[in-house]
Amino acid sequence: MLQQQFSDFNTPNFDVAKHTSQVLAGSQTTAQAQLEKMREGTRLLDNALASEVTGKSPELFGHVRRMRDTEASLADVVLSVETLQSAVRRIRAEVAGPYEHIRARTRQLRNLHSTIGLLRHLIHRLKLVHKLQAQMAAPPESIDLAKAAKLLTDIRAVDSSTEFAGVEAVAADEAFLLRTSALIHEQAQAALAEGMATMSQARVGSALQVFFNLDELSQAVRTLLSGYLQNLEKTARAALDSKQLTSTEEGSATAGGGGSGLAGAQGGVRGGAAASWQDKLWSGLKELADGIVTSTTAVWHLQRVVAKKKDPLSHVCFLDALVPPDQPLLCQQFWDDLVRMLLDVFTAASKPSTKTGFVRDALVAGYPKLAYTFEAMFERLAFETTMKGVTPAVTQTQLQQLLGATSPMQGAYLAISLNRMSEAVTAAFPGGARSLPSPADVQKCIGVIHDELKVGGISPQLAALVATTSGTALALLSEKAEYMAATGPEVRAVSHGAPASAAQARNIALCSQLQEVHRSLSSLLPKLPQTAAPALGASLEVVQATAIEIVAPIFKSAVETLENYLLQMHNTDFSLEGASDGPTSSGTSAVGVVDTSRHVTAAAMLISHFRSEFLSKFVPLPSPNVPSCVGALVERMAARMLIFFVRHASLVRPLGHMGKLQLAKDMAELQLAVGSSLYPLEQLGQPYRILKAFRSLLFTETSSILSSPLLRELPPSVTAHHIFSRLPAEVQAPHERSGLTAAQYSLWLDTHSTEEALAGVKQALDASEPQWRASPEAAGIVGIILQLC
Repeated sequence: MLQQQFSDFNTPNFDVAKHTSQVLAGSQTTAQAQLEKMREGTRLLDNALASEVTGKSPELFGHVRRMRDTEASLADVVLSVETLQSAVRRIRAEVAGPYEHIRARTRQLRNLHSTIGLLRHLIHRLKLVHKLQAQMAAPPESIDLAKAAKLLTDIRAVDSSTEFAGVEAVAADEAFLLRTSALIHEQAQAALAEGMATMSQARVGSALQVFFNLDELSQAVRTLLSGYLQNLEKTARAALDSKQLTSTEEGSATAGGGGSGLAGAQGGVRGGAAASWQDKLWSGLKELADGIVTSTTAVWHLQRVVAKKKDPLSHVCFLDALVPPDQPLLCQQFWDDLVRMLLDVFTAASKPSTKTGFVRDALVAGYPKLAYTFEAMFERLAFETTMKGVTPAVTQTQLQQLLGATSPMQGAYLAISLNRMSEAVTAAFPGGARSLPSPADVQKCIGVIHDELKVGGISPQLAALVATTSGTALALLSEKAEYMAATGPEVRAVSHGAPASAAQARNIALCSQLQEVHRSLSSLLPKLPQTAAPALGASLEVVQATAIEIVAPIFKSAVETLENYLLQMHNTDFSLEGASDGPTSSGTSAVGVVDTSRHVTAAAMLISHFRSEFLSKFVPLPSPNVPSCVGALVERMAARMLIFFVRHASLVRPLGHMGKLQLAKDMAELQLAVGSSLYPLEQLGQPYRILKAFRSLLFTETSSILSSPLLRELPPSVTAHHIFSRLPAEVQAPHERSGLTAAQYSLWLDTHSTEEALAGVKQALDASEPQWRASPEAAGIVGIILQLC
């Protein structure tokens, strides 16, 4: 209750006036009554305090005793502190005198040491100056510049480490040192220049040693390289300066009253004047190329010297001092700066301008000559700096950098070259259903491309670029030719007795024109630089592919028709045995001469017709002796006929002796037709050997097949199929078991490997095992087939 009554008086921001006002306003009693109430509360509070003190009096007395003990201890501490302070004052009074004495002596000793150090450095400096004076007093030819430079550097090192201000002896030598420094620098620069000019390693090494001793090796080398670059830049800009090129012509024109200099346009330089400034232009560029060779060779010579030169005292290699481990060598640094400078110069010359445009046009038109000049310069530089055990000044990759500096002119030249070739291609092959170009148009197109390649061929690097550009033109030619080719069913219609249609004749003529392009440009391949031949060869392959694609439907239709004729052998009965005295050594029977099968006769007649009506229209006529795009198609067609006949002949069953004679006769007829009308059999290679081997295989006894040398020529699948035909009819052939016709099985063989074909034969044998195991003869034949599989 008491705590509640006086709780307001415990607040931190208690306000007497505010509290009094609140009490009087909120109470219904008088102020006197409120005062009495507060007095009563105060008495209660006093009583409570008295009771609290009485109850805790032992604790309070204990606190009083501890306070008295603390006061006594504090008095002792104060006394000790006063004693200590008195002792300190006494010690201070005793030490102050000696301390001041020691401080004065220390200051004196410091000054003495400083004076001694200064005198020591001064004496050392005077000795160095004396040695330098003695060195410089010798005759000029006897002065050791490296030693003098070392002395001068040591003197400067002493000056930088010691303050000699106000020392008269030092000031008196300053003029001598300045003169000596200038003389050493002058003679070192002269020695370095002479050594670089004469390519003297000893002279250059001595000069560099002087700069190394002067701690100015890097600065001297940078200054030397910068000088070379500045001279080359001056030469390059002068060579391309239109004012200098036309200064003589302008003077002549003004004196003659015949014009006004450049006349504000590229055509302002005319007649003999044009020839004169062009001569000056190329003469200036040749001078630039010579300067590049001379300067780069000098830098390479410098690099050789610093790579071998070491300081005799510190044994530091000069190259290590000049080039950090992760930085390129001097030649590479110089070459990079040179390429950047040339790029800036040629870029500036390539900017459109009415006054300097003729220079740009001359450089673009004569870019092959510019590229050849730079490449010849590069080869000369590489040759002159190639030595055993020494890194050459340049590598082949840096040639690309050099030609890259002429990229503004190079790009313009290639664009113009492509435009010339594209215009020639478009003029000859306009595309669409228009009439085919005349032989003169084709030759003109070939001539333009030939000329571009020939002009670019004087520069191996440019030749590769021009070959790539000509590839773009040839790709355009191929595209235009595709648009001009006829399409539709007429192109694919090939049959005996029917002449070539207009669409087929058009495609044959177009193919012949593409062949002429391919033949003419292919003759250039051996004459072009090795860098250009691959690019042009790839482009010509595109032209060849287009030529083949245009006439491929004709050949495909002819092959399909011939295959349909040959497939009729499966409708022929070859099971007759007939009478025979046995095969002769040539594989034919002496008794029972047979006629050629009608389907083979039809195929032979179609082959002859195809030659007379189609192949004869190609220019040149397809022949192994005359390379042509169509020659490959004819060869593939001939090989396909022989392989196709042998494949299906191996599937014929049952096959009697008369049937074998019939097949041999058919093969001879087909062989004659293919060899005389399509392709010489001797040059056909493996397909012809397969045909001959299969004809002999027909008359080979089954038991002798495995030991026969014929197996080396025949595909295993052909041999297996033929031996399969000697099995009884109850044993189903692979295609019969699969429900395929002979034509369908032939298509399957075209898209599958020999291993898959042999696997199919083995599966057919496994499926018919009960049928062939019943016959010992059949089991023997199966054993031979399984060995082939």
